[in-house]
Amino acid sequence: MTPASLSDAVLAAARSVFAARRLDGAALPERTSVERPRNPEHGDYASTIALQLAERVAVAPHELAAAIAEELGRQPGIKSVEVAGPGFLNIRLDVAAAGALARDIVLAAGEYGHTDRLTVSADPQMEHAVGRDAARYALARYSSDSAIDIDLLTRATPDNPVYYVQYVAARTASVARNAAEVGLTRGAPEDFHPELLAHQSENELLKALGQYPAVVTRAAELGEPHRIARYLEELARASHRFQDQCRVLPVGDEPITDLQRARLWLNDATRTVISNGLGLLGVSAPERM
Repeated sequence: MTPASLSDAVLAAARSVFAARRLDGAALPERTSVERPRNPEHGDYASTIALQLAERVAVAPHELAAAIAEELGRQPGIKSVEVAGPGFLNIRLDVAAAGALARDIVLAAGEYGHTDRLTVSADPQMEHAVGRDAARYALARYSSDSAIDIDLLTRATPDNPVYYVQYVAARTASVARNAAEVGLTRGAPEDFHPELLAHQSENELLKALGQYPAVVTRAAELGEPHRIARYLEELARASHRFQDQCRVLPVGDEPITDLQRARLWLNDATRTVISNGLGLLGVSAPERM
């Protein structure tokens, strides 16, 4: 389940509550959004829709939130919905719905989180000094009044942020190549078992992948491409943890499992998002380094 599809489910639940209570449907927005809570213990996503609507229809926010939570909790893929504070909705997805995001991203490919409203600066002199990718990434990542360490940008080390992100892009491509060599494929979308992606590092990576569209939207609205660069570095760290803790490829003659196929979907989803994000910054996503 993508953040967009969850947002649609939240709005559908609100519409059902408004219809059942004969509230003024004109108060409902055309669209809404969900956010990742700062504290992971509060759930996978949070919504403020009840707080936004309560005053418009003269209903207590907590009461309206409780009604929406009950309706939303009936939707497929929703594990639980809790009302917090004056009317926040804290939403938890079931494992299958959370894991299905990997498939959705791979199928969406370049359209996942895409925008045409972002402009990234170029500096020919800097590109000549450190290379096109490093220069463009640095100009996107740092504010105009920040000092840029030119020497750092030339290092093939993890402390160089563009190298770090590109290395993860190459690592995910390498996993895909090695999988093909041993006969491991993702299989058909309908044969994907997202409920198998239950490891903590898988869950953390899925959460990071789900944040991408909102990060891009905010970066485009504010004209702040550094938000995408910093996000990609967080995603790269989550990908490293996943690759280090969750084996994708079979060893020796061991049979290929549905879990390995599911992890290959997740690997390829990560590759997709990193490629999309780097592309928005005018930076390449290498397949080998």
